Amino acid sequence: MIDLTGIRIAGATPRLLQWGSELTPTLGGVTQRLDRLGSRHAIDVQMPPMRVEADGRRWIARLLLAKQEGGRIAFPQVDFEPGPCGRPTVSAATASGRLIPITGATAYYTVREGQWLSVTHAGRSYLYCATAQVVLDGSGAGSVPVDVLLRSPLSIGDAVELSKPVIEGWLSGDGYEWTLERSRTVGLGFTIVERA
Repeated sequence: MIDLTGIRIAGATPRLLQWGSELTPTLGGVTQRLDRLGSRHAIDVQMPPMRVEADGRRWIARLLLAKQEGGRIAFPQVDFEPGPCGRPTVSAATASGRLIPITGATAYYTVREGQWLSVTHAGRSYLYCATAQVVLDGSGAGSVPVDVLLRSPLSIGDAVELSKPVIEGWLSGDGYEWTLERSRTVGLGFTIVERA
């Protein structure tokens, strides 16, 4: 996984990829929602124009490598200040569901509705969005409801990143391209889709 967290972002379009569906009876009746494992996130990133030499050259090389090995960037949270959150980790083994049990955060830390977080399990990070405000207890413990079903079992001690969450996965598409301008600048953009 290539670390791309140092990039400057000129614009980004995050999105939810959802594999659930609505089941509508053929003869009318109540429509039901069927959630399926695998719903995850993606983000389109546009970097600001930069001179080909030397920054553009280096970022082209990093993105070419990330196309082969996957990439990781910090998920942008515009104008959001998470504050001191301690060193949160997963507090209980969890196999499924939409709650992430955490401990080790700052006492009485407030996880805000819409705050993004990532959990690292077995060396892979998974991005989630908190769907409700949760005030942790005096020992920095509590359970955070998230937007999609857990995509991996969680183990006690897995790192929970509340201050600088990351999104990691594959750079989508069959190839990778960039623009070269007559002004000797380069325009770079890419899409990261979480692997699972």
